[in-house]
Amino acid sequence: MPPFRPPVAALPFLALLGSNACGGTASSAASHDAATHDTGTLSFPDASRDSAHPHPVADAGHDSSPVDSGTDVDLGSLSTTYPAFTPDLPQIVANEGTVLASPVIVTITWPASDLDATTWEAMGDAIGSSSYWKSTTGPYGVGPATSGDVNHVHMTKALPASLSYTDLDNYVLAAVTATMVDAGSAPDAGTPDGGDDASAPNPRWPAPTISAGNAQTVYSLFIPQSVSVTDPGSGASFCDEGGLGYHANVTIGSQSFAYSVSLECAGQTLPDLEETVAHEYVEAVTNPYPNTMTIGYVGFDANHLSWDIYTGFNDELADGCQNWADSYYQESSAFPYWVQRTWSNTSGAAGHDPCVPVPTGAYEGLTLFPSQQTLATINLTSIGFSKETTRVFAAKVGQTVTFDVGFYSDAQTSGPWTISYDFPATTQLFDASGNPLGNGTATVTLDRTSGANGEKALVSVTPTMAGPLGFQVMAITWAPPTGAAAALYLPHYLPLLISN
Repeated sequence: MPPFRPPVAALPFLALLGSNACGGTASSAASHDAATHDTGTLSFPDASRDSAHPHPVADAGHDSSPVDSGTDVDLGSLSTTYPAFTPDLPQIVANEGTVLASPVIVTITWPASDLDATTWEAMGDAIGSSSYWKSTTGPYGVGPATSGDVNHVHMTKALPASLSYTDLDNYVLAAVTATMVDAGSAPDAGTPDGGDDASAPNPRWPAPTISAGNAQTVYSLFIPQSVSVTDPGSGASFCDEGGLGYHANVTIGSQSFAYSVSLECAGQTLPDLEETVAHEYVEAVTNPYPNTMTIGYVGFDANHLSWDIYTGFNDELADGCQNWADSYYQESSAFPYWVQRTWSNTSGAAGHDPCVPVPTGAYEGLTLFPSQQTLATINLTSIGFSKETTRVFAAKVGQTVTFDVGFYSDAQTSGPWTISYDFPATTQLFDASGNPLGNGTATVTLDRTSGANGEKALVSVTPTMAGPLGFQVMAITWAPPTGAAAALYLPHYLPLLISN
């Protein structure tokens, strides 16, 4: 399904199966990151410079008088300073900065219906001391997570065959309430599906650990394949919609408690499921209370609203990397599970892969140059969001705006890499009826389709029909997935907005 989160606070922050989608201070394009270094001379075969994009484009049918973007034709040049340009990548903002500094993972399984229950317990026990955990959560103030046998809960009363997100949220609320008042067993959620012993009482969940005023416990529920959790809006199963897991919180009095849900959807392999679990654990500790006023790391910074609009506001730390096939891999040694790389503010800003743990080899990236952009107010109030001032390129219908895209890497590469663009017909924004908003139309050309560290491509965009909200979203793309992954993931992308 296209990656999007509806603008409804009560809905969960979903981990999704693949995708079929699609005012600040300006910095100088010539400036370099303080950590850059020169490694000598470098030459590659002449990169292609094409007069038109390889994809067909429609005739604008309008006066294409250019918009002055302050851009002279600048081809750049191959550089041995890595990265050659200061990358203009977004930061996922801290908001109130709420994270779990000393998380405790409680795994809640239904072993009679889940043959992988012991895997989830072992993964929960091991993840908190792994290098993966330190890399993905440590820079945000999260310490090692703990678990262990005392935090393994084996539920005996089966869940109903179908329950909504709201039903499951109420189930968690009742269970946590019961343990908080030491009331004994957790509540029954409804008519069982017959997979467990419905006559046995459910065990009480471990009481939450409270530190510095925050509950440090993450109650992690693993929902068997026999149970369907449904979207309260559409009534459809999250699994059918492509949602494989989510995290949320319940609140009792003034205290909130984090929980995550991993859905063992039909057709998912064990590695697929493990990747979802890792995704949800990272987000549950770096934004533990998403339905409160004390949120943690979520949302790209205001200058990079284009990233939110392009991805449909999937903007927590794991969301930031979930659309790229190379984000998924198997860890090793004491933590041999499949995981997902997650967004790192520091790694991306330093010119490295923004998704950590960083894989081996040179990272190949692209950047815009903020000095060529202008500020505009994007009004999303009609679809439940707010107005926000952000960086854009300005072009009315029939006008052409041109701008540079810089190629950079963090080490020498084997040669140039290829770029393209995505100008989607519809956006990842939705109206009140759940229909995607259109994106208008435009002609787009790139004066080159490949390059390497230090080189630049000149992009020209001529809107031919304005976007319905007064802007259009597109992306420069590279490193497309291949093989079976092409149906599930996106190329790497550099989103931008055109203000009409």
